[in-house]
Amino acid sequence: MYFGLTDSGVVRGGSMSFYATVVGYIQYRSQTFLDAALDKLRHGGWLDTENRWRTDGRSGGHGHLSSVDSENLLLVVPSDLYRNLARISTSLFVGATDGVLVISSVDGCFDAWVERPLPAVAAPDPTTDAITSIEAVDLEAFARKYDLGVKRFEASAPGEYAAWQNQVLRAFHREFDPELPPNLTGPDFE
Repeated sequence: MYFGLTDSGVVRGGSMSFYATVVGYIQYRSQTFLDAALDKLRHGGWLDTENRWRTDGRSGGHGHLSSVDSENLLLVVPSDLYRNLARISTSLFVGATDGVLVISSVDGCFDAWVERPLPAVAAPDPTTDAITSIEAVDLEAFARKYDLGVKRFEASAPGEYAAWQNQVLRAFHREFDPELPPNLTGPDFE
């Protein structure tokens, strides 16, 4: 977290950005819960007013008009590198009846996880306590299981470690990414 003074001398705090690849979908119990999630995403700058995904304040290159299927109360998150979206992913599941978000990052880490709603979140009056289950994936163990080996940053040639991380993340997303409706998705992770 960082703190700074505004022009008026008021102390203002914030946190550093966290970039993560996020992909998945969430289906909601009612239009009210879908609308609340869309409002949160618009307020955070991840969606524009036409429900198109934005990355770093720019509309993404996703070749679709919207990532929302209002008839089925479905929000689709096309695979992309999003700034700070992984930080609020759990809150998007309030009122969810189904869904999965697959998340990975190499932003100061080498982490991946799969987030799903708990049954209690679909209750008529869901709470914000314990609304998802998060399955952390040990990417080094995953790499060993799929014969991708394990590299160490200190023992790797320049660029070799990053290339290995990308190879592992591509395999991780091939394994865990959900099938998404083709009319609501963007390009594949690769």
